[in-house]
Amino acid sequence: MAAKHILACIDFSEHSTRALAEVGEYARANGSRVTLIHIADPQGFIPPQAILEPPSSTDVATHEAELAKLRDEHLADVDVELAVLADHAPAKAICEYADGHGADLIVIGSHGRGGMERWLIGSVAERVVRHATGNVFVVRR
Repeated sequence: MAAKHILACIDFSEHSTRALAEVGEYARANGSRVTLIHIADPQGFIPPQAILEPPSSTDVATHEAELAKLRDEHLADVDVELAVLADHAPAKAICEYADGHGADLIVIGSHGRGGMERWLIGSVAERVVRHATGNVFVVRR
């Protein structure tokens, strides 16, 4: 059975951008709609002055503009929605969004990390595969 709603995870890396080619092919062949999602870590680096300033919507707008550019470059003839969420646990946010919005398929790029780097920081793709309730397609190259 073909997926009707694809959740394509974008972290603006080369791997996630390359995964869009797979998403586009699948969506065009099956008439699927696509949601491009980016999870921004609100606690990545917090400069001291940020504690005194109200949160800015600039980052969300910037990420939405970058997603729109990717949509226009890779998915011009596909029904696409954009979503930018702030969460310090991207895998959890991806799985919850997929469940809450009826995504049949999650597509995520693999960074191919190994050894010590993977042990230290883990893999978002691996966590999504382990915790997603639906199908996950990991694009390796």
